[in-house]
Amino acid sequence: REQYIGPGGVLEDAPLTRPDHPLVKYADAFTTNFDLIAERKGVISQLREVAKASIMAKFILEGGLDLDEPWFALGDVAQPCCLEVPQLWNDRGASKIRVREGEILAARDRARVHSVYGGVDFGVDRFRL
Repeated sequence: REQYIGPGGVLEDAPLTRPDHPLVKYADAFTTNFDLIAERKGVISQLREVAKASIMAKFILEGGLDLDEPWFALGDVAQPCCLEVPQLWNDRGASKIRVREGEILAARDRARVHSVYGGVDFGVDRFRL
């Protein structure tokens, strides 16, 4: 997503992202190759399963479904789990400097940093676990 500085200096998501934006192209490629990526990176496969479980839990809670006791005995004994979801980020910086006769004279511009951050928020914290 593209972001802009909104009122009060807070970063906000841009309402639309143009289709030729590099992150949109990345997301499309990621979606197209999702099964292959999930096969090679176990955490992606696990995230998919967490997403499925979250959707099912939300459906059961919002639908007011009353499940009989046998449904709760289908799995193994519950193990303590970590509710943290991994996050990835990538920072790339660049700057221009002037050099004369082997000496650095001055930085021409401030360093420019481009960052990409990613993570998942399934809203698991909304459920009482």
